[in-house]
Amino acid sequence: MLQEIDLKSPDELRRELPVTPEMEKNLAECRRQVKDIVEGRDRRLLLLVGPCSIHDLEAAREYAHRLKELSRQVSQDILVVMRTYFEKPRTTLGWKGLIYDPDLNGECNIAKGVRLARTFLLELAELGLPAATELLDPATAGYLTDLISYAGIGARTTESQPHRQMASALDVPVGFKNGTDGSIQVAIDAICTAASPHSYLGMLSNGHSGILRTAGNPDGHLVLRGGARGENYYPGTIAEALDKLREAHLKPQVVVDCSHGNSRRDYTRQHIVFENVLEQRLAGNDAIIGMMLESNLQEGRQAIVAGVRPCGGLSVTDACIGFAETERLVLEAGRRLRNLAKEEEAKRSIRVAYLGPAATFTHIAATRTFGDRVEYRSCNSIGGVLSAVEGGLCDYGVVPVENSTEGLVNGTMDALASSSLKVYEEVAIAVHQCLLSNQNREEIRVIYSHAQSLGQCRQYLERNFPDAETIATPSNARAAELASHTSGAAVIASVEAGRLYALNVLEENIEDNPDNVTRFFVLSRKENDQVVHDRCCLCFAARDKVGALYDALLPFKEAGVSLSMIESRPSGHGRWRYRFFVELDCGLQDARMPAILEELGRQADEVKVIGSYQSCKQLL
Repeated sequence: MLQEIDLKSPDELRRELPVTPEMEKNLAECRRQVKDIVEGRDRRLLLLVGPCSIHDLEAAREYAHRLKELSRQVSQDILVVMRTYFEKPRTTLGWKGLIYDPDLNGECNIAKGVRLARTFLLELAELGLPAATELLDPATAGYLTDLISYAGIGARTTESQPHRQMASALDVPVGFKNGTDGSIQVAIDAICTAASPHSYLGMLSNGHSGILRTAGNPDGHLVLRGGARGENYYPGTIAEALDKLREAHLKPQVVVDCSHGNSRRDYTRQHIVFENVLEQRLAGNDAIIGMMLESNLQEGRQAIVAGVRPCGGLSVTDACIGFAETERLVLEAGRRLRNLAKEEEAKRSIRVAYLGPAATFTHIAATRTFGDRVEYRSCNSIGGVLSAVEGGLCDYGVVPVENSTEGLVNGTMDALASSSLKVYEEVAIAVHQCLLSNQNREEIRVIYSHAQSLGQCRQYLERNFPDAETIATPSNARAAELASHTSGAAVIASVEAGRLYALNVLEENIEDNPDNVTRFFVLSRKENDQVVHDRCCLCFAARDKVGALYDALLPFKEAGVSLSMIESRPSGHGRWRYRFFVELDCGLQDARMPAILEELGRQADEVKVIGSYQSCKQLL
């Protein structure tokens, strides 16, 4: 017999339990930090720690406040994320979690459970403590995912297609656990699947069923949790897992679960796993990006007894270590990681951030500029490159500025307008696009590439593939990754991207304009004072009056300074307000510049010098 009961839609519950502006700010920062670790911009250890399951909110609140204080003490070396698991998979039967049975009495008041779960996550958002949860039922995701910074897909559901599709829609990193039998291939398949676009039936935010289309999640990764085949946290098994990830053209990185199969389901052995994996990390295995600990206020577990309300801080599912042991492990790990960081700081090489991933033209420009004696850091956005340099993670950053056929890279200029970084150097490379695919030409139905690359090959595509769908991606490397495991797909990218993603070169130099050049800025926290500056880039906001732009540009004319570029962009400070970017054929060292800037300051607002540098004399 089936009984149907109405439940508020995700939209309705979000309106009743909304995210405040302060919470939104905290959530954005929490998500950024987790993403930065997963994407390689932040070298801290990611630690997902908390109860096996939450069954009592008062105890969970106490745990959260104590964990927040602990996280503050180690924040320089460890990013602590609280496990907030409201759904529990059952091999046969048993309590399925706070969402399904919040009163632990078998009444299964799911409406109450969903509300309690969202309420607690809102409290964590207000506290500024990142939250992680395991998404067991795709139907509950819409009620919670706006409040989490990390999502887990469990061993029993990693192989599930609905869960892989759901993960492809999330904008937070997703950890896929290996199967209960210990197999990691199902998790690797899941990561690849979730990274791809999908169209599927699901629940819309208004509660109705509908068609969902996703762009794919690039931040899926492997979680090693052991299994029937034994533990898999040892150096040898981790190395094997990393090799399999590389074979699948995935980023070689893992999170290690110190519980479940790795602890042989004995909570007193979690510290053994934790300390072993920490030693591997300290020995230089940065592919281990994080660990998981099952921890509660009290150690051990308790049974659920009918008619008896269980103790709040003691697990009712898997046994956990107590908070005292958690604190000891985390503080010791933080101390040892800090000491290692000090040692590395004394001998570290130059570190260069670039708009990645590997094999993009920005990566090519970076390697041709700095060679192979530096450490490179791939970033998935221009803002990420700037953050890596501003925060001291990298010494230099390389970002695209302008293409000779497609024009200015607006994202770069907008970001530089509000950055403290300086332009250290200008470089340029000739851009040659290739058609890459493992399909025959007649089988190609879709072509992926960055929007600029698609624009550079527009005529070629119209002549040769008039019926193929073109899809813009965040980078050519991401496009190559998609094409490498998508039937009927090709990519427009560099020869280097073809090598990295094992794609055949079907045709070279397909760009419409053979004189296709892209300029890049090398950014630093200081200018290069070892060379003569013959170029300067600055921006200003024209005032709302007739002739404002003329007045702002007049000082350059009167000083006899030529402008090699002028572009306008929305300023972000009101409708129809524009910021103008100009490039001058002289540097700040020029004797005319102080008077020009002084007069420009009288005629315009928000005057900012983006950089003074030596222009590139030849292509790299």
